[in-house]
Amino acid sequence: MFEKLDKLREEVRRCEKRRDEANERLKAAQAKLKEAEASQILSDVGALKLSPEEVAKLLQLAASGQLSVPTAENKTEPTTTEATSSIYGDDDSDDNKEESEDEDY
Repeated sequence: MFEKLDKLREEVRRCEKRRDEANERLKAAQAKLKEAEASQILSDVGALKLSPEEVAKLLQLAASGQLSVPTAENKTEPTTTEATSSIYGDDDSDDNKEESEDEDY
């Protein structure tokens, strides 16, 4: 008589169990992401070789809007001949160095 209700209750329990397991995986993935972001930030700051005071000043400037942060919208490509030629390998300065090295032999 109550078999249908029992089946529905069991289905609800299974769904709740799957939801709880999915929430645990979500929390673990979020923790991994947060740890990776923190690690990347530390790596980026370390690569700049700034003192803690300089980092604090940089963050204050960024927070106050006095520091422009490049975004995909306002990012510009180099327009000088030298910058574009070195991108495409047309820069002759390296060739001149190699020629002068060959002359010494």
